[in-house]
Amino acid sequence: MTQADFLKAPLAKPVTLPETETAGPKRFFNRELSWLAFNWRVLDEARNPRVPLLERVRFLSISATNLDEFYTVRVAGLRELRRAGNATPAADGLTPAEQLVLINADARRLMNAQQSAWNRLKREMEAAGIALLTRSKLGRKDE
Repeated sequence: MTQADFLKAPLAKPVTLPETETAGPKRFFNRELSWLAFNWRVLDEARNPRVPLLERVRFLSISATNLDEFYTVRVAGLRELRRAGNATPAADGLTPAEQLVLINADARRLMNAQQSAWNRLKREMEAAGIALLTRSKLGRKDE
């Protein structure tokens, strides 16, 4: 991709927010689902052709690392609450079990999108002459 192509790439689609209630749990965002939505935006940067190639690789890496940490900390906490029998809804009205169902569905889609982005980025790096080396391809002095 040339510099001119980068400048001509289409802009990302704007985000539209649904109508919200002014009272009750629907007026609150779910903390965990909002975090996943943020991570989708990070992934969008990895898929944005207006962003330089290696920066897109970096955004994909950030997205993957964020998701790992999310499961290690936040999802683990929700699983512990569910295991303890806690069915108390959060401010947004979702119980830990309900949150886990929604999180897992969205995270599965996110991981599939991350994998697709990685496959595309690998092809673009190869086309740009950027080689990915595995440990087995490194020489002794490189290890």
